[in-house]
Amino acid sequence: MAANVETERGEAPRIQERPEEFIINETLKNTGVQVVQKTFKAQVHNDKGTPLIQTPPAQVITVSPPAGTATLTQQAKGPISLSLTWLAAFWLRIIKKAMHFGWQIVARSK
Repeated sequence: MAANVETERGEAPRIQERPEEFIINETLKNTGVQVVQKTFKAQVHNDKGTPLIQTPPAQVITVSPPAGTATLTQQAKGPISLSLTWLAAFWLRIIKKAMHFGWQIVARSK
């Protein structure tokens, strides 16, 4: 008796290969830039037909720190017993994360 019932019946596999959908310019290929897929276009269903992956809608995320980067850097170097030091370190992490993911950073001007 076969270990897999599907191969015993001779059914075709459900997995299909699709060609790449992303086009990269020749100038970008020479610089080493690669396309990173951020959202899924295909939907994966379980045996009952319910989707396993929910793709969130495109969101515009804006980050507005309470002070400038120089001020936050100076505050983050303070003593560890002050909560202001931890708050400044938190905002610096959020700014780095926003730059990494391409979020919009809104700075307050005085």
